[in-house]
Formats: sequence, structure tokens, C-alpha cells
Amino acid sequence: MTGNGIRRARRILGPLAGAALVAGAVRLRARRAGADAAAPAEIGFMRALHAALRRDLARLRDAAAELGGSAAAPAVLAGWDAFRAQLDNHHRAEDDDLWPVLRRQLTDPADLAAVDAMVAEHQQIPPALAAVDAALRGGSEPAAAAGHLSVVLLDHLAHEERAVLPLVEQHLTRAQWRTFLHKERARRSPRERPEFLTWILDDASQQDAAAVLTELPRPARLLYRMVLRPRYEAQRRWRVSPPGG
Repeated sequence: MTGNGIRRARRILGPLAGAALVAGAVRLRARRAGADAAAPAEIGFMRALHAALRRDLARLRDAAAELGGSAAAPAVLAGWDAFRAQLDNHHRAEDDDLWPVLRRQLTDPADLAAVDAMVAEHQQIPPALAAVDAALRGGSEPAAAAGHLSVVLLDHLAHEERAVLPLVEQHLTRAQWRTFLHKERARRSPRERPEFLTWILDDASQQDAAAVLTELPRPARLLYRMVLRPRYEAQRRWRVSPPGG
């Protein structure tokens, strides 16, 4: 197939990607549901998501340092907007759909306090996001705001991984965990789900990529490699200067 033919195929297949990913994931979940529903929760997907957040924080700090007081380029804003949307969606899903389920399984006051701390820490993040957003869009120096956001969010992620994710593994079953993943996925429209997949897999380690792709059937993984990933990579997000600039 010629280059033009490949690009034409991607344009045709792209709008179908969300529906294909949804349908395939539903069938895969149905096949797995009975076999290991009572096994302990396997949280590799969560660790992959945290790695993606850390990746974008590093890119934000690099872009902020290079920008100085200059206006952010569209590619930087595209990277920033995707990061902010994914972070907001994830934290709302945790607060609404994961922490309440986990709390019902706990009796130790220290464990309950650790979960409550997650909700409190989430509330500290929106002001830090707003400060970065204002700096990037207002053409002011974004480095300080980006640095503050990094401290707040990195501390939260480390705390969650240290104190709460072990509780998820100990007290939730794989069926309960998949219910949470399904609810988090359902917060995104079919058009948004391919964006999430390409975002979380961007520069992912082999282990993190495997944790994500194992949730997809083979046709969806092929669709990702042939259509979604090339389209995502062509956007060159977080680039401060335009090509040739």
C-alpha cells in the first residue's frame, strides 16, 4: 500500500476505533469474568496510568523551562490539555467508584484514614492545575507553577502507591477491580477512549504496556498499532517550537 493509501485507510478506520475498542473489551471481559473473579485485584493498569502521569509532568517541566515567558505553542497546549483531562477523569473515578468500595472492605482505622487522605489530597490538585493553565495560556513564566504541581502530584502518587494500592490488592477481588476499570472507562465517550489508550501507552515501559494491552483483544491491539498510535505520534505533543523552528 502506498503512503497515500495508508493515510486514507487511517482516516477511514479512525472514527471506528472507539467502537471497536469498546466492543472488543466487553467480549474479553466476559470471557475472563468467571475464571478468576475471586482472585486478588491485579493493579498493573493503575501503575501504568501513574507512570503516564509522571511522564507528562516531566514533559511539562521541560516545556515550562524552555518557554520562559513566551506563549505556549499549540503542541504544548495539546499535551497539557490531554494530561489535565486524564488526571481529572482518573481522580473523579477514584473518588466516586473506587475509594467507597475499598472503604467498605476495611476495618482498621489507619487503613481508613489512608483512603480518606487520598480524597483530601485530590482536593489540593485543582488549584495547582489552574495555576499552570493560567501561566501557559497567559504567556507568563510557568516554571514555578509547573514545579509546584509536580511536587503536589508526585507526593500524592507516591503516597497512594505506598499506603493505598496495597490495600486494593489485599481487599478487592479481580472482579471488583474490573468493575472499577469499566466504570472509569465508561466516563469517556467512545470517541475519547482511543485518545486515552494512545495517551497511556505513549513511551510506556514494556511492563506497563503489557498491563494495558492485555485488557484488549487482539484485533483492538492491531488497530492500536496500525491506526491509533501513528495518528497520535504525528501530533508531536509537548513540542515547544514548531517543526523547523
